[in-house]
Amino acid sequence: MNPRVWVAAAFVFLINCVINWRIVLPGITPYKGSIERGYAYMARLFADNPDYLSWNPLQYGGIPMHYVYLPLLPYFESLFLWLDPRNDATYLHRSVCAIALFLSPAAAFLLIRDWTGRAWAAFYSAIAVTLYSPLYYFIDPINTDRGIMPVPWRIQVLIKYGEGPHTVGMVFFFAALLLVRRAATRTGFPVLFAAAVALAATVLTNWVAGLALAFAVLMLLFVHDDDPDFSCRRVIQAGLLGYLLAAFWLTPSFVAQMAYNWPQDAFGFHFEWLERIAMLGWAAGLFVIRYAFRKLPRHRYSCWLVLCVFGYGLPVMLFYRYGVNSFPEARRYALEFEFFLLLLIVDCFRLLVTHRRFAVRAITTIGLLALLLQQTPTVTRYVSHRYQKWTLADQETTTEYRVARELSSLRPAGRVFASGGTRFRLNSWYPIPQVGGVFETGLKTRVPLIVSYRVRTDLGLARHKETEESIMLLRAFAVEYIVVHGPNSEEYYRDYKNPRKFEGVLEKVWEEKDDAIYRLGPVRYAHLLKTDEIPRGTIQESHQEPWYPYVAAMLDPTRPALGFRWENARRASVTGTLPKGMHVAFAIPWDPNFRAYQNGQRVDVRANSTGLMVTEALPADSTALELRFAPSWEEIVCALASIIAFGYSIRRIIRRSPA
Repeated sequence: MNPRVWVAAAFVFLINCVINWRIVLPGITPYKGSIERGYAYMARLFADNPDYLSWNPLQYGGIPMHYVYLPLLPYFESLFLWLDPRNDATYLHRSVCAIALFLSPAAAFLLIRDWTGRAWAAFYSAIAVTLYSPLYYFIDPINTDRGIMPVPWRIQVLIKYGEGPHTVGMVFFFAALLLVRRAATRTGFPVLFAAAVALAATVLTNWVAGLALAFAVLMLLFVHDDDPDFSCRRVIQAGLLGYLLAAFWLTPSFVAQMAYNWPQDAFGFHFEWLERIAMLGWAAGLFVIRYAFRKLPRHRYSCWLVLCVFGYGLPVMLFYRYGVNSFPEARRYALEFEFFLLLLIVDCFRLLVTHRRFAVRAITTIGLLALLLQQTPTVTRYVSHRYQKWTLADQETTTEYRVARELSSLRPAGRVFASGGTRFRLNSWYPIPQVGGVFETGLKTRVPLIVSYRVRTDLGLARHKETEESIMLLRAFAVEYIVVHGPNSEEYYRDYKNPRKFEGVLEKVWEEKDDAIYRLGPVRYAHLLKTDEIPRGTIQESHQEPWYPYVAAMLDPTRPALGFRWENARRASVTGTLPKGMHVAFAIPWDPNFRAYQNGQRVDVRANSTGLMVTEALPADSTALELRFAPSWEEIVCALASIIAFGYSIRRIIRRSPA
């Protein structure tokens, strides 16, 4: 590209920095509903343990590191934490995401300039993305969700809700589209490899951005289906190579687990007849748009914009206007919808102001001036407010940090049961194991969610029965401390139906401002079971019978108590009297990668009906049992595929072989 193009892109980036620089200041933001500390925990986690094929015992009773989240952003941030562990993970995460926020209009500018060759049109598009937010004007729920400051929706998504990965993914999104077009219109392996890397980077950053990119690339192929100068074959090759580069993480099992969990986490998504009709109408609309542009081959860019606006916009509008979720979490594509809507508006004005008829040009110019005048107050408020309400507090002043600090001082031997914002933020400060967590789409068992729901809610039982069942469920998960936020707590999420249920039943070890910590003991990460005590029935939200014999065996004073200790992220040891014929039950969710060994002999482990792990009957007496977490063959093969694909690509680039 011409150096002046890069200068213009840098100028767009600097404009965004100048207007929004206060976002990167350290401190706790005024938006208590933000989940940014949940993502910060991931950065801290990977800094402490970069082995992605190991076990993470901190959340949901335990989960494979591989299934915590997509890797690119946490690993990138973990590099800075590894270099200086004193860095605040949340401040680092927000800074990285804010820089990406500033870069996304510049990335859009580079894509438009490269495709159309029109520098000024690309520049105006980038400025429109920087300053305007049209969604506020025709989507009422978004309009009423403006927050405390007049900022565009793309900024609200980051600072109010903490959607950092999606924000970062948008930079890779535009970079990937630029490189995919170049790969399709040029020869040579280096540009194809660059496109593959950008495609992989987008998906490895955020699922929503990755799926949005897949749609945009498909629409790219759609508008160029009859273009002899556009190689669809090379686009497909870039996509296949991109998957191979990302296969080490995006294993088939991982993708299948995400696909299974996502609809359940998307506000109870159900693909019923209304959603099916919406999807059919959506697909039909795309074909109608493409057909309408068939006779306008010079306007492929405009056709692509219309397809993307319709493709992202219809599901978003159906969700916000009529509550129809065409696919899981359709509302989250509002970010892409707004980006492409602004690009389309600028392109429409460009076409009209360059129209051959003077009347059209004159009317368009007047309309454009009227629109700019009408929007001037909004833009002025945005540019001049200087984030005066962006009052950042010290973490010491927050309820969540005070609770987390107190839990750390108690040095838990077992897990913590925390809810609301505390569970999002706890592990960004301290590596304390808990029943809850941040990213539920990676769960292989949903039992921790059922337990959390059951403890927090009230199913109409007598109070003593409710408390008894809650305590039983928490014991099964080796919980030692329970955090409860009462109705007068400063915590943002106060999600206990009956926050006094443990009052007078459990020991209260700390209380402040209607926040309390209760102690529950003893803690058993591993205990002995007889065959007839292994739960058989399926655990349901209102059916706890399978837990009773399981927990009773855990508390049986006549049985030998077992010691449990994690030696490292892949191996744990159990010590104590282990009689032949007994089973060892673990307060750990089962995973197929776990193996147990007694006296060097393998003992099979499986999931019982509670979703927790139990061994088969022990083949011999012993005083020790080893639990190992080893990668599956699928994970090893996919990792080798990524290594081979990367090595092959580098070799071809070095040799400069023809494509």
